[in-house]
Amino acid sequence: MLILPIIAGIAAFLVVGSTVGVMVLNSYHAGQAGLFPGAVAGIWAAWPLLHQGKVERYNFLHPVPKLYKVSVKQAFSKIRKILDEKIYNFGDGWKVPTADTQERRIHATLRFTDEKEEHSMDARGGVHTRTKQEKRLLILDIQMKEKAGTGTIVQFDFVAKVDGLDYQACDSIIRGLLSDVEATLGAGTNSGSSLESRVPAPPWWLLGLTAFALLLLLGDVIARVFQG
Repeated sequence: MLILPIIAGIAAFLVVGSTVGVMVLNSYHAGQAGLFPGAVAGIWAAWPLLHQGKVERYNFLHPVPKLYKVSVKQAFSKIRKILDEKIYNFGDGWKVPTADTQERRIHATLRFTDEKEEHSMDARGGVHTRTKQEKRLLILDIQMKEKAGTGTIVQFDFVAKVDGLDYQACDSIIRGLLSDVEATLGAGTNSGSSLESRVPAPPWWLLGLTAFALLLLLGDVIARVFQG
């Protein structure tokens, strides 16, 4: 989610910064004048991609509710069975502290540990490898609602908490669980819509930062003109 925004931001920073510092002000010594405009351009390039990535992440963790052609009782029982029988990492399983048939709600948690290899280099150039354990916590809320004459609407909401930088560490488990539910309850149909990824109007702070960068650039240009 962060790779593309970072690449786009760096590319915009380098292009705009060098263009302003070298071509507009026509001096390699004035290259530092392009740093701030380049940084602002980098923010402009990265911001839409960051927003889109944030929306896509939200839609992944909070998928569109689906309508299944089964009763609430059947859906509740089958999903609960999946959670009870699912095992990960040679023994880690879902804990279900809440399974309320009256509220038609299931709350479950999954804790597990991943092993990651880290490589480091000593002063002599030797490479050392050590195994690091990173904790994962996946929180799941399931809400079911009966739709008269057609079946049951099931809503899944996930919260993933992870050590380290691998924010997608729980994604395969989420996909697998949703796939198991689909296979058990039958193909469901969307009963709602996902959050739109359309980029909104830019925030005021970014507009203000842009105006400030333009004023600084104008001042540099005027100073360059008077210097001859």
